[in-house]
Amino acid sequence: MDDALVEQLVQLGLTRNQSIAYLTLLADDSGQGLTGYEVGARSGVPRSAVYKVLQQLQEQGAAFAVGQDPQRFVAADPDQWVSEVRQRAMSRMDALVEALRALPQPTRPEPVWIVRRYDEVVTTAAELIRTARSSIYLSAWAREIEALRPALDDVSDRDLHRVLHCPEPLPSPPAGFSCWCAATDPRKSSWSHNLLLVVDRHQALMGGAEPGEDNDAVRTANPSLVDVATNHLILDVTLLANRAGRSCDEVVAPMMRPNLRGTERRDRSVR
Repeated sequence: MDDALVEQLVQLGLTRNQSIAYLTLLADDSGQGLTGYEVGARSGVPRSAVYKVLQQLQEQGAAFAVGQDPQRFVAADPDQWVSEVRQRAMSRMDALVEALRALPQPTRPEPVWIVRRYDEVVTTAAELIRTARSSIYLSAWAREIEALRPALDDVSDRDLHRVLHCPEPLPSPPAGFSCWCAATDPRKSSWSHNLLLVVDRHQALMGGAEPGEDNDAVRTANPSLVDVATNHLILDVTLLANRAGRSCDEVVAPMMRPNLRGTERRDRSVR
């Protein structure tokens, strides 16, 4: 008996004896099925338990009985039976989800993950970018933007609000982004790289992006931290726009919370 296959059937919901009996029925090539006595003799399932085990297999749709005197048992088609098991499991899971959703939902703190290795920072940023459905706000150096370019290309055909800030010139900006890049400044050559990413105003990644260092970047869906990351990027874009004499109102307005958009416009008119 294939112990690994028995274990897989156990994980599917059968007992060990049921799994062994089912595999014994499957192995029968007589075309007539097996009696309970034959199942017990071939499988090692105790004679005192074999008929109960076969009845349980019938109840689960894994076997069926044919004839009388003696009654014989035949294994259900594996593909059909596994499909039925899958459908029953999905129905139970759907019912469980609905029941859990009906429970009171107390406020819970959003988890915060620390991402330290450089490759993990880049991989995490790429994963978040690929989940975007409404917006991507990114502040990164040219090196990290190049590392993220495959992920940015993967979502290039989506209808997203895209804003990119880069602390240095970017020869080839990714498609679809409103790009805000700073002028060349030799002093920046010694600066440590940081990365800030906000996706759908729901998740944020922010922190260091230096190879060979513990970056302690933070990934979170905590609303307050997502707001901090978004506002930091808004400030970066606004400062660059002011220095360049450009208007960033149309770019920045969708990044702000709805209740703040009108306030921001009024503040500008007062100034």
